[in-house]
Amino acid sequence: MRDLTELVCTLPWGKLKNSSLWEVVLQPGSKMARLFDIVYQQKVTDEQDIADLIYGPGGSLTKLRSLKNKLKDRLLELLFLLDFREPGYSDRQQAHFECNKRWATAMTLLAKKIKDPAVEQLELLLRHARHFEFTDLTLNTLNHLRLHYGTIDGDQKKYELYRELYKHYQSIWLMENEAEELYTQLINRYVASRAPQQDVESKATEYYAIVSPYLAKSGSFRLQLSGRLLQMMVFSCRNDYAAMADLCEEAIAFFRAKPYESYLPLQAFYYQLVVSCVQLRDFGRGQLIIRQNADIYEAGSFNWFKVQELYLLLALHTQHYDDAYDTCMMVLGHSGMTKQPAQIQEMWKIYEAYMHLLIRIRRVDRMPEQKFRLAKFLNETPVFSRDKRGMNIPILILQMLYDIADQRYDSCIDRLEAVEKYTSRYLKKDQHFRSNCFIKALVQIPAAAFHREAAARKADRYLGMLREMPLELANQAYEIEIIPYDDLWTMILDILPGKRISI
Repeated sequence: MRDLTELVCTLPWGKLKNSSLWEVVLQPGSKMARLFDIVYQQKVTDEQDIADLIYGPGGSLTKLRSLKNKLKDRLLELLFLLDFREPGYSDRQQAHFECNKRWATAMTLLAKKIKDPAVEQLELLLRHARHFEFTDLTLNTLNHLRLHYGTIDGDQKKYELYRELYKHYQSIWLMENEAEELYTQLINRYVASRAPQQDVESKATEYYAIVSPYLAKSGSFRLQLSGRLLQMMVFSCRNDYAAMADLCEEAIAFFRAKPYESYLPLQAFYYQLVVSCVQLRDFGRGQLIIRQNADIYEAGSFNWFKVQELYLLLALHTQHYDDAYDTCMMVLGHSGMTKQPAQIQEMWKIYEAYMHLLIRIRRVDRMPEQKFRLAKFLNETPVFSRDKRGMNIPILILQMLYDIADQRYDSCIDRLEAVEKYTSRYLKKDQHFRSNCFIKALVQIPAAAFHREAAARKADRYLGMLREMPLELANQAYEIEIIPYDDLWTMILDILPGKRISI
């Protein structure tokens, strides 16, 4: 039902639903109208439960899926009737919808050989597409106008005008495509893994060297966005977060100076600016940036979830644990969570597990609504549980910490062999060195029979190595170390007993 849920709950159906046309589209009381209302209200999500509501107890899933496909087709037919000029859409987003509607109109007219109205639509479209820097649409529109005036109308002056414009935008389009392709090649590696990519810095530097001359040639929206994000990756790989913050400020100023409003680049660069604040542990600045720019992130959108993730990490890295817990519970309770990609949902399940750990060791003054079950959590994180050099690390650490917090000392010892094998197999000195040191410190706890002072003595060597590689210089994704290991170690020592435990 996810595809139908996205259509029903994401698009602005409000005005159309309140018009007389809606009753023509979806006949009141019909099964299709009932299905729309059920999905729209989001109170029932299980397919069998929905089938029971529509068809009665034991309702057929086959019939429901057929009905769902019919409703989806009906809604897609109505797409161009929707009003996207509502609050929450930037003027560039609104223009994009309107330009595409005009393009579809022009293509339909041309297909029917209704040339003059079609050309009129194309020339109107061209002005808007150029103003808002929709290069693809601009190029396609110019191509049709060039052909029309060159082969049908015979207007030499307009033909030459559109021909030169076409060549100009074609060169911009080629630069945009190359910059976007190079950036995508790099960022694709991080979609379902947070493992370090050893050649990213060299590749990012190489790719940015290709794109940098393009940025000097054109201020194109799409080119500047991809190129500046590539430049950001160079400094991110070097752990130069102060320089990264400066680049973000420059990019934000550049896109704010555009003659239109667009949230996409602002979201991207404010996000990276907050990433810098997380790494530099500048809670005040990061908190201020998120609060001042809340209006550019639509609640429930992908980028909104990513910004909330940064806020949570920022709170955890600066010991604002109650703030972190409140943020986590707010996000997990948001209706948009189920629409997010699997890796986003899994990340928040990992954060939830850490929040419940903080409650158990009395670092958060909150009462959870339901009991947290570690086994259930492990079953719900299949993507990152397989991410052997990435997000599997905080999952592995969590298991040991829960064993210690719940005094399941037998289980902790049983887990010891697997943990030691993991560090030797996956965690090398040049990859997640801090995680390697921390896990080796954790291993000393059962070796010291869970005695606080003995564990501290045995782990001191590894903790010293960890402190020699500060968090801001470590070669790891910022999500890996959810709570700084130095802080986490202090918490663990606080809950260890002052005597040896005999197993």
